[in-house]
Amino acid sequence: MALDTAYMLRRAGAAHRHVTAVDDGVTARTFAALLDRAERLANAMDGFGVPPGASVGILSDNRTEAVEVDCAIALGRRVRVALNARLHLEDFRYVAEDANLRLLFFAPRFAAAAHALAVEFGLIAVPFEADPDFAHSYEALVAGAPATSVVRDGDPEGAAWISYTSGTTGRPKGVVLSHRALREVALNLLLELAPVQEGERILLTQAVSHASGYFVLPYLISGAGVHVMPKFDPDEVWHRSREECFRTLKAVPAMLEPLLDAARDEWGFETIVYGASSVALPVLERALDRFGPTLVQDYGQSEAPMTITCLSRTDHLDAQARQSAGRPWRSVAVEVRTDDGRVAPPGEIGEVYVQGSHMMTGYHRNPEATAAVLVDGWLRTKDLARTDERGFVHLQGRSDEMINSGGYNIAPREVENELAAHAAVSEAVVLGLPDPRWGDAVTAVVRLRHEQAVSSQELIDFVRPRLGIRTPRRLEIWDAIPRTTYGKVDRVELRNKLTDGGPE
Repeated sequence: MALDTAYMLRRAGAAHRHVTAVDDGVTARTFAALLDRAERLANAMDGFGVPPGASVGILSDNRTEAVEVDCAIALGRRVRVALNARLHLEDFRYVAEDANLRLLFFAPRFAAAAHALAVEFGLIAVPFEADPDFAHSYEALVAGAPATSVVRDGDPEGAAWISYTSGTTGRPKGVVLSHRALREVALNLLLELAPVQEGERILLTQAVSHASGYFVLPYLISGAGVHVMPKFDPDEVWHRSREECFRTLKAVPAMLEPLLDAARDEWGFETIVYGASSVALPVLERALDRFGPTLVQDYGQSEAPMTITCLSRTDHLDAQARQSAGRPWRSVAVEVRTDDGRVAPPGEIGEVYVQGSHMMTGYHRNPEATAAVLVDGWLRTKDLARTDERGFVHLQGRSDEMINSGGYNIAPREVENELAAHAAVSEAVVLGLPDPRWGDAVTAVVRLRHEQAVSSQELIDFVRPRLGIRTPRRLEIWDAIPRTTYGKVDRVELRNKLTDGGPE
């Protein structure tokens, strides 16, 4: 019997039968109920003729049934393909074809898309709620299949998930993660989140189809529960924080300000895990002042999920360290390398290389792209960074975002950090726009904090003494900064809007 996710889920189900495993605010399941229903779903997939190793899709907002299907896919050793609910039909078509989806579980609001995919690709579509337009219903599948535990053998290096990247520079790539890689991500997370205790819960405010999904397994195998919030609501987060069972919150940086603005008298979470993008230093310091030493930052990417570096609770109390992305995870090797392949000394900018058991196997059906980033056992992240004398990694942006202005290489992150140091600034994004004299002109877009006022020239004057030639030559103040469906800054859209003259 392989020590894989299926084994660990079954062991947790037997050991913690009466503990709440998953809840979405409407439907809750104990471990006993979750494993019973997941076993039935796995066996129902056998009945559909969907073999181990085949791709099964989930198209849904956060809900208990989506976690049940996740577990069923793992028990049946099939491949989980979670479609981003914020994408569109054309994106769904691409993923369905590329991953060769055989079966799709979906929430009611995606019925039209599911029907189109079923017709075009011949896949079996199963709605979470009964729908007369579809031949199968979710609850009927659960009720009609046996609960027998069937152990299906498989290769630990075989595909467990295919996660599609955001695709801001073209078609998304399918990142293949093995059963071993998922187990390693879970164990890595527990290194920093431990001790996770039986019966406690983590509040997941992001879609489990994306980064939050990596937190489901470590909590379940620890006998702890996951609360999947269908929609982020700062007031509900504050309410949940005062419930004794909730000790950890998983959020993205953009949620910190709304949480601070909705502040109540008591805050109960012992840990706030955030990642996916940087946090303006004033916002971070405000969060530390309000929430105390509870913040943990994780840096990762789809190809090396969640655990490249970690900025611990203690690190956040260090004024210099908290401006970084932390130090390498204890089970992960990280190097910053220059263009000629040597390891960069502290202070010199280079590309982040990663090596660890949690890395992807490769890009699905894309050997050329795989060969470009997996080199001699290392993953090229395309992220630029520098280290300091203590080993903290300071991210500087993506390699394709580097600005060359007047012959000088300028990392957007260093300019963004200086702008974000102004008390009125909530968020700053910097990029280079073509300029006949300078090559690239350093250009900034800033979003101000609520009820704050400052002019573009005042911000330029504020950063000029520290930035010199790196000072933005153009700075605009916008009410909102465009984001991708994954919640990250959409630099392509931002560039297009700036080229067209402004935010409208």
